[in-house]
Parts: sequence; structure tokens; C-alpha cells
Amino acid sequence: MLNDQSEIVTLDNNLRLQLVSIPGGKTTLFVVGFHAGAMYEEGFGPGSNDGISHFIEHMFFKGTPTRTTKQVNEAFTRLGADLNAGTSFDHTAYYAKVPSRNLHKAAEIWKELLVDKTIDPIEFKAEKEVILQEIQFRADMPEFDTNLTVWKKHLMGTALEHNILGTLDSVAGITPEMMLDYIGRLYAFDNAIVILVGGFDLEAEKQYLSSIFSDPIAQPRKHPIYPPNVDYPTPKNGMSNISFYKKELSKPLSYVALAWTSPGIRSTDFFPLLLLNTFIGNSRTSLLYREVISKGIASVCHYGFEALYDVSIGNILFVTPPDKTEEVFQKVIDLMVTVRDLKISPQIATALKEEVWGSYLSEIEDPSNYGIDLLQKYIKFHQPLSANEFQKNIFQISPEDIQNAKDNLLENFNITVYATGTVPQNWEPHFPKHGPW
Repeated sequence: MLNDQSEIVTLDNNLRLQLVSIPGGKTTLFVVGFHAGAMYEEGFGPGSNDGISHFIEHMFFKGTPTRTTKQVNEAFTRLGADLNAGTSFDHTAYYAKVPSRNLHKAAEIWKELLVDKTIDPIEFKAEKEVILQEIQFRADMPEFDTNLTVWKKHLMGTALEHNILGTLDSVAGITPEMMLDYIGRLYAFDNAIVILVGGFDLEAEKQYLSSIFSDPIAQPRKHPIYPPNVDYPTPKNGMSNISFYKKELSKPLSYVALAWTSPGIRSTDFFPLLLLNTFIGNSRTSLLYREVISKGIASVCHYGFEALYDVSIGNILFVTPPDKTEEVFQKVIDLMVTVRDLKISPQIATALKEEVWGSYLSEIEDPSNYGIDLLQKYIKFHQPLSANEFQKNIFQISPEDIQNAKDNLLENFNITVYATGTVPQNWEPHFPKHGPW
């Protein structure tokens, strides 16, 4: 992927094209991404559009004025296409991987889906039932419920409170008219990017896509390229706010999640934090894997981190037998104290860079992974980012950069703890007196 040929084109209607040609490739991934996700939704519960971005994801391939759902699916299938989609807080992506020889035919279907959007009332009703069942199914999964609950409680009152799936009440109240209004506001060429990754002639496809997607926009408008401000309250210097919630369920295991936010970490800290994430919990050499998973005291111990513009969110979830809850919790706290007090040496920084870069190369060898990665990097940085640029950003990071990002992440924050399943009676989380970590 490092020897690919790439070009970025912005059409007169402000649609951005990022084309990555891979010599010798036989397939091409076609990605369409919109700045439309849970952060752009309004209100909660009945009458709101909470969950509408995910609902539209389900409806996207459900026909056009000239093609039924069956005809759309048959057209892609007969081209050998593999379809998929995904919804996040700040973007929604739709993609299909096709043999490169059928790329033009697939692009014509994409054009119809993007421009001639329609909502079949029968398909709408059926898909709503599918999503309502999905919400109920997830709610019955303690691991999913734990992460969702701690996130929602911790970020209440901000744009990040939204549940990507929505709630039973909000989804039940979404109408076709609400969906068409949302599509009209956010699903336009000047709020989208098209990414091609695979085996194609760069100049030929640039000319072809520029011609078929060059339609002027009837009512150009300023779209919310940046999501709404999170406006998360900043704790006072040296102080940390801690909240604890518990829900007893008849389950054989204990599920505990911790979430925390650090205001002010911008995308410029993304790469140092990516290295730090690997150190804490995202590899087999990480602290959480080495000291929790490999010791057998918790069957699951996940660490996650997201930098969403003006706020960063970290969380740890562990699943363990009830009698191990306190042991695992204290082990997690001890490890985070270790991270807080750690001095990032040149040796640690070098090892993390090599590990992250190697993992990245393994992922992007698949054009599908590379295409989605380009979209996500574009959404985060508001400009396309190539593999070479990713490599440059990783290897120019100094130990001091990682140290500063770590200090920002683990100081002066709010933290929420949520426990469910069979939680030991009277159990509560205990933190060091000098702060959560």
C-alpha cells in the first residue's frame, strides 16, 4: 500500500474523491462516507430522532425510484459485490467491494442510491422492527449494556450521550418524513467523501467519477463538518469527580466498566495516544493483558479510547467471577497508577512505534481495511491521510509527546463506574485518596 498511486479531487459541488490505485489489484473498494452520525441527532426519547443515522444505514440499500430493494441487491450481487455499512458518532459509511472490471456499473448504482433516495413504507416498517429487536437484543447482553450505560451516564447532557442504535421509544417514533428531512440536511454531495481503493487506472477513474458525480447541488449549504461542541464540564485543577452506579442482574459473572473524559485533548494528540493505547491495553504486550487476562483473574478486560474533537473518552470493561470483582478492580487501578507515574523512555517509545506500525501495515494490506481507515482518518483530521502520512506521524513522535499526552489523559478528569450482573453485596469501588488513579 505504500507504493500505491493516489490522488485527491474536489469537484465543483464540493464532493471529495480520494482515489488510491494499487498496481496489480483485481478488486476495488468503493466507500461513501457522510458527516452524519449520532452526534448530529437531536433530542432523546419519543419524538426525537435519536438513532436515525443508524436507521438510515439500514434503509440505504432499500430501493430507489427506479429500482426495488430486490433489484438493488440483485444488481450488486450480479456484479460480484460485497456490501456493508457502519454508523459512528461522527460519520456513517457505506461500502462495496467489487471486481475492478465491474467498477463503472457499480458506480452507476451508487450514483442512483445517492441522488434518487426513496423510502418504501413497507420496507421502512419492516426495518424498524429489525432495529427494535436489535436494541432489545443488545440490552440483554450485560457486556454491551455496561459499556452503553457508563457512556450515557458519564456524558449526559452532551452530544455524546446519544446511543448510536437509539432507544425503543425514539426509534418507534421515527417517521419517513423525519428520515427524509434528515437525509435532505446531511446526505448531500458537499457533506460526503467518496474513496476508491484497488486495482484501477487512476486517471481514467478520476475522469469517470468526476463526470457522473458532478451534479450541482440545488441548495448548497454549510454542513456541520465539525460535530456539535461536547461542552463537557472541566473539573477544577487537582480535583476529580467520581460517580458509581450498580444494577443487579441474575447472571453468573460480574461486569464492571470505568469511563473517564479529559477535556481539551485535540486530534494533534491522536498519534501519541495511539501508542499509549497499545501500551495500556490493545496488544498482547499491554499491561492489562499481561497483568489481568494472562493471570486468569478476568475472562475479559477491554481498554478503549476515542478522541472526539474537544473531548477524549477512555474506558475499561472487565468481566470476572463475582468473588474476583474487588481483586480485578484494584489491579486495574494499580495498573493505571503505574501508567500515570511511568516515565516514557526512548526505548519504550521505539518499541511502541514499531508495534503500532506493524499492526497498521497488516490491517491495510486488505484494500477493504485500508479504504475504511482512510475514511476514518479523513473524518478525524478533516483531510485525507495516506499510509505514508500515517507512518510519518507515528515515527516523528518523541517520548516527550507520549509523556505529555499521557499526563493530559490521566489527570484532572471525571470518572464513572458502573457494575452489573452478580455484583458482590455492598461492593463499591475504592480509589486512592489522592485521586482516581
